[in-house]
Amino acid sequence: MSDLEKFISDNRDDFAEESLPEGHEQRFLLRLEKNQIDKKGRVQFWRVAAAIIVLLVAGGSLLLPRLNSPADVQYGSMALSEVSEEMADIELYYSSELDRQYESLLALSETDAGVKQLFNELDTLNVQYVDLEKQLYKSGKNDRVVLAMIENFRLRLEIVEKLERIKQQTQAN
Repeated sequence: MSDLEKFISDNRDDFAEESLPEGHEQRFLLRLEKNQIDKKGRVQFWRVAAAIIVLLVAGGSLLLPRLNSPADVQYGSMALSEVSEEMADIELYYSSELDRQYESLLALSETDAGVKQLFNELDTLNVQYVDLEKQLYKSGKNDRVVLAMIENFRLRLEIVEKLERIKQQTQAN
């Protein structure tokens, strides 16, 4: 037992005789209640502040990468050139060949139903290529998707070459 505890136990009667000033207990309870209300208010404030911070961080982490990334990532697609340098060369070759020949063949589509069908096939393959770009983005550069993209280029180039032969035949006649 400590000295203070011993002193209090020896002089218990002296402590019990003195009465508290009038209204002391009420003032003490009011002060205690006020402190509890203040603590609740502070806790509530920090909860709200934490929730706002969490929302800002979550919103920022979702929004900032989209604002700072290339357009193809924003829309969930990936070009073949982003897979490797070899794929970039393949894409450049096919794209340039298709663009170069396609422009000169547009006039043919107005004359022949067979030619119109080939142009429709080209349009379908273009739409499929856009879908393949999205699949490539989702699959994380899956080899099967890359091969399908190359095959799509090859098919489009074949159709353009058919159209070129038709153009040459019509010019020869």
